[in-house]
Order: sequence, then C-alpha cells, then structure tokens
Amino acid sequence: MNAAPLLIDIGNSRIKWRYAEQDGMALTISELWQQCAHLPKTQRIIGCAVASVDLQAQIDQLFAHHWQASTQWLKVSRSALGIQNHYHNLNEQGPDRWAAVLGASQRFAKQNILIISAGTALVIDSLSAEGDFLGGTIAPGLGLMKATLHQATARLPLAQGQNKDFPQSTIDAIETGCLRAILGAINIAKIELAKQNQAEVKIVLFGGDAATLQALLNGKAIAVDNLVLDGLAALLAAGDGEFC
Repeated sequence: MNAAPLLIDIGNSRIKWRYAEQDGMALTISELWQQCAHLPKTQRIIGCAVASVDLQAQIDQLFAHHWQASTQWLKVSRSALGIQNHYHNLNEQGPDRWAAVLGASQRFAKQNILIISAGTALVIDSLSAEGDFLGGTIAPGLGLMKATLHQATARLPLAQGQNKDFPQSTIDAIETGCLRAILGAINIAKIELAKQNQAEVKIVLFGGDAATLQALLNGKAIAVDNLVLDGLAALLAAGDGEFC
C-alpha cells in the first residue's frame, strides 16, 4: 500500500502538517522532523509556504535528505476546484490565501464566505456563492497591532487587556480599540460581499486569534482548524491545482 501524502503549511510563526488523519504543529524545522520522523516514508509531499524562502528551502533539504523525496509547492492559479480567481496579479497573492479559499469552498459549497485568517496578519478574503474569489484585505493582526502601538509610542504598554464597553484603563483601551478595528473591518467586508447577490454571508475563522474573534461575533462565525491544509488535501484528491 502506498504511504499517505504529507501536507505542510508554513506560516509566519508556525509549521502545520497533516499525514492521513493526523495533524500536527511545529515551531522549528528540527521540531517538525521530530514529529514526522516516525511517519511512514512518503514520496508525496505537498506544501504551501508564506514564510521566508530560506525556511522553504530548509524543508526541501530536510525531506530530500531523510526520505529522498522532493516537495511540491502550491502556486496560485487562475482557477481550481471550480473557483475562479479574480486577483489581478497572481504573483502577488500568497498561496496560503488561495489554499484557504479553496479549503473553505469545499467545506461550505455555493455560499458567500468571508475567509478570515486571524494570525500575525488579519486577512479577510471574499468568496461568492457563484465560486468567484473576489479578493480581500490585509491588515495587522491583533498581536501585531498592539506590538506596533507599544513600539511606536513612548508610554503605551504591551499587555493583555480586556474588551470593555467603556475602557477605563490604558491596557483595556488598547485591547478594545484593536478589537473594534478588526470587527469593523469584518463588518465592512460582510456588507460588501452581501451586495454581490444579497445572500447570507458565512464567516469562517482560522488562526491563533480565531477563538477570540468568534466569541466577539456572538456565534455568527465558525472557527475551523487547518483550513490551508484542507485546501491542499482537496487539490490533491481532485488532481487539480498548480505546483512547482
């Protein structure tokens, strides 16, 4: 029996992987190998990378050395899995965004979807019920917003505050202000997507701050794990997509 493929998602701060029904997460290359070394050796390694080219090359070398296998990396394409990509310059779009859109399209077929990556960056992408990826917005994520305020000002602290109706401390003011900025961006994107065909918009969240945002959206959003890996798995199963 052929070994299952290994799927890899290299993000800005984490490396996620999937083998058969097993998902894992590593912070470093060495930790990734510690987790994968016991897996059956496979010649099918499919990856999606948004982090540095150096890190991508290290993963290439890792599996070439230990498994004599080459890694195929996802390229953004004009269409895949019935989804049409309307991004003007495909070279500018991160493959992780494209994989997440494709993963969401498989979970929630023929629906208006906001695909929100709530990690280092806050990425809000729009997919119409007709299968058109319309584009999206990129902004600092919650942690980066707070870190930037701390670094660019003389007295604002870097601390964990609370979301309050009327903040009465500086750390709560920062926490609430950043969260309101994020919620405002989500609400505007939801309004714009609904205008496409007046259909209900489903909000799908993933990433480190997904649970925080889901709670603030009062149950009107779904938090999922490993949406990028879902997209890679769907492409592999369908024999679709472009890789290099």
